[in-house]
This record gives sequence, C-alpha cells and structure tokens, in this order.
Amino acid sequence: MSFPFEQFIQNAREENRSEKFIDACVKYAEKLESNNYPVIFALPHLAIVMGVQSDFLKALIGESKDIRYILQSNEGFKIKKYNHFFIKKRNKGFREIMAPHKDLKYIQKWLLFNVLSKYPLTDSCKGFRKGISIRDNALVHSDAKVVLKVDLLKFYDTITERRVFGVFEKMGYAKNLSYSLAKLCTAKHHDKYWLDFSYSDKQTLTELYKERPSILPQGAPSSPTLANIVATKMDKRFDALAKKMNFSYSRYADDLTFSIKDEGRLPNLKLIREIISDENFYINENKISYMYKGSKQYVTGLTVANGVHTSKRYRKEIERHIHFCRRYGVEEHLSRNKKKFPYYNSLKFHDWLYGHICFIHSIDRKASEKLLNDFNKINWFI
Repeated sequence: MSFPFEQFIQNAREENRSEKFIDACVKYAEKLESNNYPVIFALPHLAIVMGVQSDFLKALIGESKDIRYILQSNEGFKIKKYNHFFIKKRNKGFREIMAPHKDLKYIQKWLLFNVLSKYPLTDSCKGFRKGISIRDNALVHSDAKVVLKVDLLKFYDTITERRVFGVFEKMGYAKNLSYSLAKLCTAKHHDKYWLDFSYSDKQTLTELYKERPSILPQGAPSSPTLANIVATKMDKRFDALAKKMNFSYSRYADDLTFSIKDEGRLPNLKLIREIISDENFYINENKISYMYKGSKQYVTGLTVANGVHTSKRYRKEIERHIHFCRRYGVEEHLSRNKKKFPYYNSLKFHDWLYGHICFIHSIDRKASEKLLNDFNKINWFI
C-alpha cells in the first residue's frame, strides 16, 4: 500500500506544521517508497501500522513501565520476551535457542515480511530464502575440481544490536526508529551461554565476550534475513573476486563455499580471512576443509562430486529402516531401536520415515522412487 502523500500534506497543514517540516517528511517518505519499504516515521506510527499498542512496543524495548505488560520474576519486574532453552551440539558445548513469545514473534514476522524481505540480496546468498534450497547451494559447486569450505565463527553472536541498527538506518529509517527496530530484533544471551565459550573462542572474540551485547537470537523469525543482510557486503566482495579469479562462491548462513572446475583459481586463505575480518566476521579455524575431485565432496550435506545427491550412506540408512519394517513389522523394528526412537509409535515413525523419503525426492527423484515404492508396502496398522 503506497503512502498517501496528498492526505499527509493536507493533514499536516491543518495542524499548522511548517512547510520545512512537511518537506522533510515527504522527502523521507519518498526515499523509503522508492526502495519499496513501508513508510514509518516513529515508534507510535509503527504501532498503528502493525495494529498493536504503542505502550506495548515501548515496553518491549524498555521504554515503558506500564504494569499491564510487565511480569514479576526473581529479577524484579520485567517484560517477558523470550523462552530460553539449550541444545547440545554434536561435538561439545551447546547453543542457546531464544524462542520469542507470540506477540513479539508477530512483530518480528511483520518486520520480516514487510521490511526485511524487500532488501536486495546477492544471488550467491542461498540460505533462508523463499524458493531457494540447499540443493541450489550445492549445484553451484557440482562436479568441481576443488571445493573449499569455510565456516564463520559464532555467526549470529557477531551480529549485534549496533549492526542491526545500521541495517535499518541504511534502509532509510530515522535513527530513533532504527534504534527501536534493532531492539525488537535482538536479545541478550544468558550468562550460562557465555561461560561455555572455549578458550580459543574467548581469545578470538575477546571484545564480544567482554561486552556480551544484545545479538541476533536463534529462534526469532527475523534473524536469518537480518544475518543475510548484514553479510551482503561480504558476499558482494567475494562475488567480485570470483568474477576476477574465475571461481564459484556461495554462502548458506554461516557456511561459505568456494570451488573451481577445470580453470580458474581459488583465493588463498589469507585473502579470505582479510575480507571476512574487514566485514567484522570471524573464521572458525576448526572448520576449514579442501575437498578434491576423486574424493568425497560435500556442500550443505549433499554430495557434489558427480552431480548433486543425498549421500549414499544416508539413503542406505533409510533403506534399512524400510527393509526391517517390512520384515519384522513396525512395532518390532521400533522395539529393537528404542535408543534412537524412545518415544515413537507407528504413526510418528511413519511421518519420520516418509519425511526423509520426501527430502530425498526433493534432491534426487530417481533415488527416491524405489524407497517410496517399498515404503508403501509396509503394513502400518494405522
């Protein structure tokens, strides 16, 4: 919906606003509209556009003491914004998931669909974008001579409230409003999370570890797109370098992949580090890998050595489950695999197995045909 400029000017004049004020507002609105962003002047205006109470938005960003929006806790009175829980990582440590409460989630989704999704990302950015999958990311590096994978260290943690403020300000929003929007999209970790930092992470992220600022929360719907926006300049630099040196580049969230086919050359790690460091990100030194033609090559979990496929090992696992379900029956198979499926019944396992077959189908239709055919022969007793 376009901004009603004529109505705005008429109402402003009726309120005896100066022509200088009106002109400044019109120019502000025109700049936002030209980039397809919704026109929002301040937090109260945002509340009207969203259909929420202004005091509630103020409470969310800590500018209101209205008791209607404050909950009592051990720390006194504060607004409840997130549910925090921890998930163990495969190797060691854990990640903190911050799931926003439904009202905050609504606000973040509104910002995602109406503002953040309008930002132009590069083609090399493949993660968390509508109509783009891990298969599209892997296709960029299919049949490569060499594949280089680089991971970013604590990707979301390095995207602080200050950097998110910069995103909204760059879009053209007023500083005060940009500050409020950044507050709505960031959160602080529990101290428990920071205490789990390894010695090497503390040494690399010294300033971040000391300040412990508000960062992009894993679990907020707005976080993946904000992360992509913040990383856009880095993507553009690698795109320009790829064109110059004739290599392929793509990024899926914090996974950066570089590859060459018969010609071209890969950038050396020193140059990659410089660009990543310039853009205020960090390399996870434990997750750098070169994969050469003739050996296993994986990109976002898919094999790319000879076209793009799910791994043979993964398909074999699904095939094994189907085989034993047909041979012994579903209940007996679940009984033999209680450790892996402790709380599963036939219905839940049906959905789990069918979901994996659908995933294989989305990557490699031919590989899924026999699996689906055999799956349909299982007696589920549902």
